Amino acid sequence: MCKLQVHRGPDDSGVVSLGDVCLGANRLSIIDLSSAGHMPMATEDDRWWIAYNGEVYNFQLLRDELTRQGQAFRSGTDTEVVLRAFVHWGPAALERFIGMFAFAVLDTHTGVLTLARDRFGKKPLYWSMREGHLQFASEIKVLMQVGGDLRVNKQRLAEWALYRTTDVGSPETLVEGIFSLPAGHLMRVVGGRPEAPQPYYVPASRVDVRAWQRLHQAKTGAVVEEVEAAIETAVRERLVSDVRLGTLCSGGLDSSLITALCARHLPGVTAFNVAVEGYEAIDESRYAQAVARSVGGDLLVYPLTPEAYRQNLVRTIYCNDAPLTHPNSVAFMLISEFAKKNGVTILLSGEGADELFGGYPQRYRRYGQFLRVQRLLSHAPARVRKALALAGSAVTSLPFTRCSIYDGLISHALGFVDGFSREGIHQRCADAYAFVPDAIDRAVMAEMLADLSIFLPALLRRLDRMSMAASVECRVPFLDHRLVDLVINLPLDYRLRGRTDKWLLKAIAARHLPRSIVYRRKAGFPLPFADYLAPLARAEFFRDGFCEQALGMDPRGLQTTIEGWRQNVQGFFNLLALEIWGQLFFNRERVEDVSGRLLAPVARPKNGSPWPH
Repeated sequence: MCKLQVHRGPDDSGVVSLGDVCLGANRLSIIDLSSAGHMPMATEDDRWWIAYNGEVYNFQLLRDELTRQGQAFRSGTDTEVVLRAFVHWGPAALERFIGMFAFAVLDTHTGVLTLARDRFGKKPLYWSMREGHLQFASEIKVLMQVGGDLRVNKQRLAEWALYRTTDVGSPETLVEGIFSLPAGHLMRVVGGRPEAPQPYYVPASRVDVRAWQRLHQAKTGAVVEEVEAAIETAVRERLVSDVRLGTLCSGGLDSSLITALCARHLPGVTAFNVAVEGYEAIDESRYAQAVARSVGGDLLVYPLTPEAYRQNLVRTIYCNDAPLTHPNSVAFMLISEFAKKNGVTILLSGEGADELFGGYPQRYRRYGQFLRVQRLLSHAPARVRKALALAGSAVTSLPFTRCSIYDGLISHALGFVDGFSREGIHQRCADAYAFVPDAIDRAVMAEMLADLSIFLPALLRRLDRMSMAASVECRVPFLDHRLVDLVINLPLDYRLRGRTDKWLLKAIAARHLPRSIVYRRKAGFPLPFADYLAPLARAEFFRDGFCEQALGMDPRGLQTTIEGWRQNVQGFFNLLALEIWGQLFFNRERVEDVSGRLLAPVARPKNGSPWPH
């Protein structure tokens, strides 16, 4: 199991047997690079043991507090602080941690094993029961490899087809019998049997009427100062490291602000960017270069070519453990490897800012506009309302922000899915803002809050899997829980003001960056996917494959989809990613073999059809 995820910790590895429990851990050395950080780590009496992945940024403050209370430390690591904090405070220690983590702590006297995961699920933790034995790991592939017969969880697969993610609402994964510990939860294992996971952090529970009233009554300048200070603190605390650190800088608002704030504390910080080689119109590296110049940092650019994208697609899906949610995941993996080759082990990212500050105008602003139109129409004559309802019944019956924002999914091939948990999340978020006087503001704020649980998990999966595939740790300052707790209590006007999205964040960024960066149109890491995918649109790759054999998809339906792929590029990509995933994990084929078949030229039959008859 350790060998299968050695990329997550190539610097050291350890395994220890403790009666009925065996713990293993790989270490990516970040704090105290000496052998004192070896894992699994134990207290001096060997009663308590920990296997740990992540970083707790306030570990030094916690260490000082524990030292004053009589604890003695044998290393300078945050791992030991997490262990001793858990021993001293129990599960209440989780509320003191500032950072990202997944860990297992074993009390050998009681035999109780506790699994825990950070508030937003930045670090993964999966578990399964096989023949009476509980197994857990950071990646699904580990549990699949050591498990027995594998079956696709078709309920979750249908959900992936609709939403392109399954990291929401349910602990079930795409593989039957393998579960994810939810973000912000801990789970005790007693007598070898897992108890129900218990939450210690739920974003909706952090909405507070008194905090909202305070911010609503405060002067605008004071609110801007308060939020800026919280962002700067989050960035500064994430610079703790005994290895070299850099930033991911697309040239967009969020990552550029993180880079600028890093440069205030690390002069000459190195930023990394992906240039889309051969496509100048969508290449944003010039903006990243402008950011680097303005803050006095260095910029290293990875030139992404169509060949590099195609050659690494299969490997990226293997590292992701699931069909890719975002096609640009390939670029994230390659830039992480590029940073590692240039001596950087830690990258800071701007992820999370869009969900917090209102950065998806196609969702939040249009949803607000939709609700305002609904309100106006409620006063229109009945005949007008009826005509409009007939013309737009699909929209008026279900607000589109509740639906997938992606087109061309393959849900028609998998059937309808029952029991989605997303509606429950929406309802909890709506209830949290029940005190907000304006109904439209209340609804839009609820959608933003819900996206922290619905939309963000897929982005965090991409960030973790792609960076850790290169043995690089990616830190996310915007998801400091203290900053999140502050921002989700802001009146909506600080996020969407007039025609400006992310108003508050732009007001802060304008103090640190050129206006040409702050106020330019959001691009969202564009790549020329159609051109990248064109040589891969071959039905031969699917013949007698996973989609046909395991999922029962009709061969001629697949052929039709592939032949018309240019009319639905995203839908074809989803189908291709699903086929590759199935061949890797259920047919148990090697990355090299699947990639070889995908890239190999295929002679067409004489009848001109891409599908042999």
